[in-house]
Amino acid sequence: GIANQQNLKMFRLTALAFALFAASASAIEETRATDAAFDYDHPELWKDMDGSECARSKNSPIALSTMDCTHYANYELHLGDCTIADMNFSVTNNGVKLDYGARTCSTPHFDIPKDSITSGTKYHFNTHIHLSSEHTIDGVYSAAELHMVHVNEEFLQGAAGMRAAVLGTMVMPNSPVDNPTFERYLKKWQLAREAVDCGCDGETFTVSPDVAEIDVYENMRGKDFYHYDGGLTTPPCTEVVWWNFNTEPLLISIRQFQVMTDIILNTRVLDKGGNCNKITVASKGGSTSRPTQPLNGRTIDKICALSR
Repeated sequence: GIANQQNLKMFRLTALAFALFAASASAIEETRATDAAFDYDHPELWKDMDGSECARSKNSPIALSTMDCTHYANYELHLGDCTIADMNFSVTNNGVKLDYGARTCSTPHFDIPKDSITSGTKYHFNTHIHLSSEHTIDGVYSAAELHMVHVNEEFLQGAAGMRAAVLGTMVMPNSPVDNPTFERYLKKWQLAREAVDCGCDGETFTVSPDVAEIDVYENMRGKDFYHYDGGLTTPPCTEVVWWNFNTEPLLISIRQFQVMTDIILNTRVLDKGGNCNKITVASKGGSTSRPTQPLNGRTIDKICALSR
């Protein structure tokens, strides 16, 4: 009798443990199915994620306002020797992205022309786009926002003192013609989507090979920038970013914006169960942008170009 009671107790404990394991595994599989650990319908929950800094005092984005110049200097923008063929283009749960993979070329890099606090060359690490702008200027949003993420040598080496710097700009689809440089990016992202999308119904997209040099700073040269100390706009919101936000938008055509939006919101991949699902973590309204965060006494500078 005692042995049977012990066996029954052990069976119940085993069953409970299995149920808990199954629930955890299900949650893990659900997360892996979209490669997502967050979404844009519930940004208020980001602060609860492991290692999150999303509730600290120097978060981004912020609300910017028209202001007079506080510094006059030219950003030193250097292209390196990379061509578009050296870039990896991908479609992720958070949108479209380009990076340099194995970094076999000398990547574009720049210096912030302010003071010793921000000194040190920052190297282009990736470019990505958020649907609806994250920053605002005078309370106004734009259709999208492009981030050119740069990192210092310490970041590349995994050493202490890691810092990032972002060249950001609003994206507005009100050009009457296609933007030629953006079109080169767009075609690469279309090919990247075709390579992973399980819902293309046999459609194919072909373009001529593009291996030429490209000026990734084309829309940044000779411009004025809002400059402030902040963080990443996605979890874990790490506060290591010197923000440099272009006062002028990148102009693209309505067609280009529609193509980009379709890639970001409608790309589908097979999950672990073999189901063809959209990978986006966009909100129900189609946004992949975090709301603006409190300034908390931070200083915003406006660095204006010496010449145009």
